[in-house]
Amino acid sequence: MDLNWRDRHTVQASGPIEKGDAIKFAALPEFQTLELDSPGGLVGEALAIAANMDARGAIRTVVRAGASCASACAMALFVSGKTRVVYMGGRVGIHSCAQPNGIPAPECNKAMAANATAHGVPWGVIEGFGKYTKPSSMMWLRAEDAECWGLMRWNAQDLSSTGIDCYKWASRIPPVEITIANAATVDYVDCRANAGSSRTYMSTGSDEQGFSQAFRSACERVAADPATPKYAAVDIIMWLALTDPRVSSLKPGTLMVNILDRDETQIGNCWKCLTIIAMSELMNGYPKQALEDFRKAANVARRDTGSVPAWLSSRADMAAAEAAKQNR
Repeated sequence: MDLNWRDRHTVQASGPIEKGDAIKFAALPEFQTLELDSPGGLVGEALAIAANMDARGAIRTVVRAGASCASACAMALFVSGKTRVVYMGGRVGIHSCAQPNGIPAPECNKAMAANATAHGVPWGVIEGFGKYTKPSSMMWLRAEDAECWGLMRWNAQDLSSTGIDCYKWASRIPPVEITIANAATVDYVDCRANAGSSRTYMSTGSDEQGFSQAFRSACERVAADPATPKYAAVDIIMWLALTDPRVSSLKPGTLMVNILDRDETQIGNCWKCLTIIAMSELMNGYPKQALEDFRKAANVARRDTGSVPAWLSSRADMAAAEAAKQNR
């Protein structure tokens, strides 16, 4: 694994994890952030590096746009960060361990899971996903999924990394119906489960689901709450921008940009962010700019998911029609 300095606080680690890398890593001077872009490699070396990260304390692990951190990189190094973020456009990959001859190594999976849980990652994400993903395969998690399953931790105070959001969705646990009576206690898991365009949406069959005034008032509060995980907040804001006729008072575009710390690379690699911007532009009478950003959103969605939601295409058509009127 190549270890290079981006700046005096940041080390970039790229390439396969090989024999001797733990010694190279331990020799590094003090730093704060470890940027990862690696297919994985030797588990023993990776766990030794993880132990050194613990000894240093407060290392932030990052997977940036265009980077991939897979196998031992994800299951040992990334999860060992005191804080850890997969940026939009990045991804982490999980699978089960194997011996050099290709035979599965369950004890290795357990060691990886033990290290991950010691750093606050849900046990099932490493042990469960690893157990059911063959060594020859890879379960890729992009930024939003990495947050949803509890792999990420935005800051030291962030206690959202439980994976409960995606766990409830995967277990098909029905969402809480958001009413005036419970609006004050609703959290981001409830808001996402009721938002039709959300990653973790589950239909209740009610026409009011995600459209009621109780939902809107509760989830506007949740979206603006700094304690809400950043990508979850973006998910909620997009639904509100698509469905709430009074959402302009929330200033959805500005709120989203501030949540992502005005990071243009993050926003440019986030199709939901680009959709929020486009909806804001359309609502404020700028259909030409909206059309451009809807098209950008569609391209990123196609890159990340393999398809473009029909409703996104229809919004782009709406912007095109409005832009054509302005040209007359």
